[in-house]
Amino acid sequence: MHIDFPNRTILLFCLILVILTAGHASAETRNGTIGEVIPVSGTAPTADMVYLFMTGPDVPSQGSRMDSSISPVVTGKPDTFTQVPVEGDNWSYSWQTGRVSGGLAPGLYTVYAATAPVAKNALSGVPYSSTEISLSQPVTTGTIEVQSVPPKAQVEVNGKYAGNTPIDLPGLSPGTYQVTISLSDYAPYTELVNLSAGETKQISVNLESQSPLTTTSALPMPVSPESMETTVGVPSTKAPLSIAMVLLCILTGLVLTVWVSRR
Repeated sequence: MHIDFPNRTILLFCLILVILTAGHASAETRNGTIGEVIPVSGTAPTADMVYLFMTGPDVPSQGSRMDSSISPVVTGKPDTFTQVPVEGDNWSYSWQTGRVSGGLAPGLYTVYAATAPVAKNALSGVPYSSTEISLSQPVTTGTIEVQSVPPKAQVEVNGKYAGNTPIDLPGLSPGTYQVTISLSDYAPYTELVNLSAGETKQISVNLESQSPLTTTSALPMPVSPESMETTVGVPSTKAPLSIAMVLLCILTGLVLTVWVSRR
């Protein structure tokens, strides 16, 4: 913003310059966020002080102090304005939008700088400039978007049920979140998400199928009598030995029978 303070010798020239300067300032809208410090500055040759006030949402119609949206300015009463000294024809002011008594609502504000303590309805004939500042609500939360294949999987955030996929989880405070996605017959999926204000994090996962057989203990293989009698690493010889013993007994019986009959 620029303020050109006229003197008596060049009054007409300076008034034209003031009008052009004020028109230029009003045509440019600055953007900011409530809570942000917004600097405003300008020039005011030969002036010792400039008087600032603002208009905007929920502000008195004729303007209020820069540091109090509920304190109306009154023409002719300097103490009702925000006073900024001029040094070397220049002035500057840091508008701390987060420290305004009564608070600020989102919307369009007009900041006026005049060389005399006059409200909006008394600016006629007084050198002044103005600039428009659009203030928006600060973003203090983030969003996590969760999708899965197949869909309709259960989503838990920090151990609490949040819904089924696909799902958007807005309004989350900045921090770390543990997101678990689970569905019957599928292996669960867990991810840690670090979320910042104004940030949107996406989780998209293809769940892996999990067979019911893999979720239970393996059943023992059926064991045959032969295998139960087999020593590890040594093949069983019980069946061949049993046949040999039977044959030996038969032969022995036959020999004994022949021997007895000869006697």
